[in-house]
Amino acid sequence: MKGKIIFFSIVMLALTSKGFAQAKPNMPKSIVSTSASLRTYYDDKTLRAMSKGELVELYIERMKVIVKTLPHIALATKPGVTMTDLGIPDDADNRKALDLETEATQTYIEITVNFLRKMLPYADKNQLVTMVLFYEQTLKSLHEVEQQ
Repeated sequence: MKGKIIFFSIVMLALTSKGFAQAKPNMPKSIVSTSASLRTYYDDKTLRAMSKGELVELYIERMKVIVKTLPHIALATKPGVTMTDLGIPDDADNRKALDLETEATQTYIEITVNFLRKMLPYADKNQLVTMVLFYEQTLKSLHEVEQQ
């Protein structure tokens, strides 16, 4: 009898915790992905001291942030800004449009990253350094615009 009660209690606890762990469908969603930010910016000297493999990874990371940010700059440049924050009605049509756009962006990023991982090792190291700096300067410029 005690075994049944313990078993039933564990099952109920698991079901209850799973219910609380579910994503809330009506929670506002971010226009710009919360993963669209950089923690570190590099200078030319530091980048030139890195290996080509490290530069490839930096290039890909910065490309992802730009792809997740640039299409939305008329709406927001900061990650985490929601439709509600911007006064956009958070209705089913707008959520569906945002979900479709997010899904399409993710698909694009996956395909592009696969391509870049195969091709960038053939790129000139100096060109990789230049483009990482270009991406970083672009992202810095976006942050300057948002502060105006």
